Amino acid sequence: MSTPRFDLVDITQTLRKRRRFILIATVIALVLGGIFGLIRKKKFVGKTEFLVSNPLYSDRVNMFGASTNKMDYFGDEDDIDKVLALGESDTVMLQVIKGAGIDQWYKLDVNDRKQYNKLREMYHKQMDLKRTETRMMELTYTDEDPERAALVANEAEKDLEHAYRGIYNTMRANVHNSLKAKMTEQDSIINALTDTLARLREESGIYDVISPNRDNIMMGAVRGNGKNLGRNIELIQNFESLKDMTVSDRAKISSLLQQYSTGVDSGQISFFQVTSRAQPPVEPKGPGMLIILATSLFLGFFFSCVYILLVTYYRELIAVER
Repeated sequence: MSTPRFDLVDITQTLRKRRRFILIATVIALVLGGIFGLIRKKKFVGKTEFLVSNPLYSDRVNMFGASTNKMDYFGDEDDIDKVLALGESDTVMLQVIKGAGIDQWYKLDVNDRKQYNKLREMYHKQMDLKRTETRMMELTYTDEDPERAALVANEAEKDLEHAYRGIYNTMRANVHNSLKAKMTEQDSIINALTDTLARLREESGIYDVISPNRDNIMMGAVRGNGKNLGRNIELIQNFESLKDMTVSDRAKISSLLQQYSTGVDSGQISFFQVTSRAQPPVEPKGPGMLIILATSLFLGFFFSCVYILLVTYYRELIAVER
């Protein structure tokens, strides 16, 4: 049994004979492509780009001391990984949803479990955060409204930076609170020692400064009145020494307290350096009408030709078998 075959001449003649069908199929594909281009929902992409700064530059050691380590101004891969992880967190997502008003636009309640899950799926589908090959962070948000796409992208960058900075500020705040509690404790000790020393001096009549911690140990006689003068001298000396040490320690803690409270307020130190803020896009995402029409024209012509050639081939194959 012989097998039918096509050469270039046969293919050309077959397509020429069925040119009417090819033309109709191509026009139909072109019309369908035009209808699709008109009725499809347009998606706009708001994009913001930023660099992640090295968070260790905000540490008190680098702010108030001369660090000998050579540090890069920008964050490394570990810092970028932390930002990517935060970008996927529900904490940042909720801040963006509430800050940009996404729940109000779609009339969904974040306190309702089903509506919250719908918001969550919508957010993660339309939000994208990635790093580029130059260690630049690119954050995009896709929406049907260009103004809203830009607004959410900028809000997400702001909330993400706030959450990232909050990690380090929280640790510094914990140290700050511990130092503050210690200083309050020392204030109570200093007040108690002051009251004790005042009472001893009034009872003994000793008003000389006799504190070894002040490097002025008295060489002459200490004047006083009342009984137990020697004991009172020793007590005053001990309490003065203890008070001097406590006051000195409190001064050091006060200095540390000021250092740990520096740069933690909003707007003082930013961990993101925005290089391109999102603007309302003009063109929608995806191919334009011209590309859709050209693609529809090509596909209509191509598949109609393939269909004709396949039908002709199988008809000849059936005729040969008979």
